[in-house]
Amino acid sequence: MRLLALGLLVSVACSSPAALQKRDDLLPTLRSSGFDGVFVAWEARTGKGVCVGGDLCSTRFPPASTFKVPHALLALDYGVVSGPEERFKWDGKKRWLDVWNKDHTLRGGIRHSVVWYFRRLAPMIGGARMRKGLARLRYGNQSIGTKLDLFWLDGSLKISPIEQVRFWHGLHSGKFKTTMRARQQTLDMATLGRANGYTLRAKTGWDRRSGKTNHGWLTGCLDGPKRICFATLLFAKDPFDLKKFIRARFSATAAMLAKLGYVMPKRDK
Repeated sequence: MRLLALGLLVSVACSSPAALQKRDDLLPTLRSSGFDGVFVAWEARTGKGVCVGGDLCSTRFPPASTFKVPHALLALDYGVVSGPEERFKWDGKKRWLDVWNKDHTLRGGIRHSVVWYFRRLAPMIGGARMRKGLARLRYGNQSIGTKLDLFWLDGSLKISPIEQVRFWHGLHSGKFKTTMRARQQTLDMATLGRANGYTLRAKTGWDRRSGKTNHGWLTGCLDGPKRICFATLLFAKDPFDLKKFIRARFSATAAMLAKLGYVMPKRDK
């Protein structure tokens, strides 16, 4: 994406904003979650949107588990998995979250951010196809580094909040050259809730670096009579309240969308 000077004007495309207005007056709303951060959003119909956080809107960070959505899209499109219910057997190793310690499907892997599922999936796609896929999606810096099963977590792959929003608009609009089936299945697996004619599709991510700043993502779209896609990225330095940090990604996003006239549906249980 070609960023121009002041005003963050960009070239117009079907999934790019006509203009991102700098709205640092909304920083207090974002920080009311208890954390500093950055927020980007724009509407599909008008191309108008906001950047809250200055240069951080176009600064790249590791996508962490938000990459599970494009990862699943590519796996489905390449036919590496048969569908959302493709089940991988748990290897018996105890991991950080109890919910990870069992067999999982692709759908469950996205819903519960099961790292081991996607670390097993990436080599099945392979390096060559992964690189081509990232280029097709124009996903961040498109780098997979040297560890095919870890590149979205180890800092090799990076993406900006603006690029996150562009990806989600492209996914919803069918801009990427994937099968309709792969796109529809991915959108279905990313669905978190519905209300008032709108569907919330989104994915969380947490880039955890011991002793450094933690980055917590929530990025996705509200799709309905109008569509607005967004990326929220919050920062927390160790030590911090993890439960509060996890909740804040949703509360901060809901507060920011409310300022733009949108009500974010509650997550399905």
